[in-house]
Amino acid sequence: MTPASAVPDVEAPESLRHWTDLIRDWKASSSSTHLIPVGGCSKPGLSRVNSAESAASEPVSTQRYSTRNLSGILQYDPSEFTISVASGTPLEEIMAALSENGQTLPFDPPRAPLGATIGGCVASGWSGPGRWRYGGLRDFILAASFLDGLGNEVHTGAPVVKNAAGFDFPKLMVGSLGRLGVLTRLTFKVFPQSVEPNTWVVRCGDLASAALHMQTLTRLPVELDAIELCQPGMTDLHNWSIVLRVPGPEAVAESIMDRVQRNVGEAEVRRLSEDHAEKSWSKLLHVEGEVSVRIPMTPRQIETVVQTFPSELSEMGWRMHFGLAGNVLFVTGAGDLQVLNSWLIEHGLAGLVLNAGDASTHGTQIGMWRHDEVVVRVAKAIDPHRCFAPLLFGEPLHTKRLEA
Repeated sequence: MTPASAVPDVEAPESLRHWTDLIRDWKASSSSTHLIPVGGCSKPGLSRVNSAESAASEPVSTQRYSTRNLSGILQYDPSEFTISVASGTPLEEIMAALSENGQTLPFDPPRAPLGATIGGCVASGWSGPGRWRYGGLRDFILAASFLDGLGNEVHTGAPVVKNAAGFDFPKLMVGSLGRLGVLTRLTFKVFPQSVEPNTWVVRCGDLASAALHMQTLTRLPVELDAIELCQPGMTDLHNWSIVLRVPGPEAVAESIMDRVQRNVGEAEVRRLSEDHAEKSWSKLLHVEGEVSVRIPMTPRQIETVVQTFPSELSEMGWRMHFGLAGNVLFVTGAGDLQVLNSWLIEHGLAGLVLNAGDASTHGTQIGMWRHDEVVVRVAKAIDPHRCFAPLLFGEPLHTKRLEA
């Protein structure tokens, strides 16, 4: 995977004023090229032109600009458990500052070592394994400032934990992929770091047992920081395995794992060494590969997904794991996305491309995306001249009913 420092072709306006001028000049020129703001380019698949757009009669072109010069911690008071940062601030810098005070963003922002920025994290909408216990990005963002399609800076939300004023715009920016505006400033609530967490693996043998045990574990009245399901070859060479992150201190962890052991029957439960645990979580958190795709789903779909997954891709070495106790599927491999795209459409699933090979002709959004009228109307209001690349949506349901 390519770190941000190795992507020299992405220009970066020097300041907020330069960003404003860029957008206003873009609007004035009525250019047919769309602007896509990026952060550290740690998830390059998210800034691709969507396939439905590129197939149009007039080819859609885009140009990327990085927010990496909008960087720095703007306000942080550990006693208030909130932090405000510029959108281009590297995640590693933020996590290091929080760690000095025993605090963290517990939803495990992915790809920090690869140069990911906090703005790119919000725009991707991608929360890590910690979302299982603590909630995701949407639960921690308090305020967001952004430049709209007219070059105006819009301030939304408030830097306080309890705020119920107006439309919750900051949450709308989570997963917006840079298609609604250029994020400039973000505020989050933070949590104390988990105490001495350790990693355990439940070796389940076949998929049916693994799915059943995982369903059991999600219903136990115990606090597990993370629950991930891995196919053979990831954490264990031959078995489907459930990877658990268990909070400390040691006495609490032992009590939790005693209860887990009693509920998984004869399945082998073992604790991973620190080194093995670090490597396992790195794989599960960063999802590295020439091609990597994130696919929301439900735990009930696990067995169907595995049984129907294209054999052509499996034979080419494509891998999968289920995050958040089966609520999201990650697929990695190499080559074109056409087979995966067709499979997603067949099963009514939508995929977000985190990485795509150079030969791929598909864009950021593949599979079957549903219509979102709220986002469509908001986009028209804040970007009337379509300065930013558009999101891809399915056909409105009311249109289908009229045609029927």
